[in-house]
Amino acid sequence: MLPADFVEIEVDEKLKTLKGPRGLTDVGKNIPLNVFLFQEIQRLQMVLNIVRTTMQDMVLAIDGQIIMTSELVDCINAVSDFRVPKKFQFDPTGVEISWLTMSLAGWLKGLIDRHHQLNNWLTSPNRERPPSFWLTGFFNPQGFLTSMKQEVTRQHRADQWSLDEVDYKTEVTKDIIAGDDGRIEGKQIKSVDEGVLIHGLYLEGSQWNKTDKRFEEQTSKDLFFPFPIIHVSAESTSKEVLEAQKKKGDTGNKANQFYWTPVYKYPKRNDRYLIFRAYLKAEAPAGQLKLSQGVTPVMNWKLKGVCLLCCKE
Repeated sequence: MLPADFVEIEVDEKLKTLKGPRGLTDVGKNIPLNVFLFQEIQRLQMVLNIVRTTMQDMVLAIDGQIIMTSELVDCINAVSDFRVPKKFQFDPTGVEISWLTMSLAGWLKGLIDRHHQLNNWLTSPNRERPPSFWLTGFFNPQGFLTSMKQEVTRQHRADQWSLDEVDYKTEVTKDIIAGDDGRIEGKQIKSVDEGVLIHGLYLEGSQWNKTDKRFEEQTSKDLFFPFPIIHVSAESTSKEVLEAQKKKGDTGNKANQFYWTPVYKYPKRNDRYLIFRAYLKAEAPAGQLKLSQGVTPVMNWKLKGVCLLCCKE
């Protein structure tokens, strides 16, 4: 097992040459998303150390070389039942340290897929970031999007944007990356100049019309639908910018036209697992949906509990 300081030095050297978005001349840890990558790698290394140490201790305890503790007994029983040992997912105080998966096979697959994304980002041959990111594969997806907002704010430094006065701006593409592993190798995805592309989300509560880019009534028996790639960026909410947009006629009534769709890390709908909210078109399908009196399209999808999920279990 490599010492932690050696791993950090090696990662730090590679981070120094990683490029940022277009318009920013900074490199390495001066780029917010590169700092985020370093933190994610540190977190993954911590989980790997816990798994490696626990598995070694289980073998030694079974062999009689060390004392069999109650914690090791629980881990051995969990592995025997193909369950995830509690130590892999929570620290001694009960704080979540990894991803929540019921089966051991699913958890280990998640470990491999998360390592694959971070390793490909760090060791990219052209030192550029991936064209699209698997949001499910991050320990801290909220931090990922916050770092993105920092970068967009810096790109608009000449416009005097402030990080406290920016909000998420989302645009749904027509491309879908199928599969639960989030891998994009062999797929033609054009990168964006501002913001990030995210994929791997699932829609629950409705279907998505890729042509019109709007919600539509669910007709199949499937509970979850793979959602297209989303371009997530930032826009200024300062009074000066909003007034300038109104003069140009660029703003509409977002509250009536778009559903503020929650995006959750797990199918557990609470603020703890809420990542962000995406503005998605909520107009009613013509001739398909007859709403009750007083129920707007936005309220319709809200009552149906429409949301986006990073995983289905």
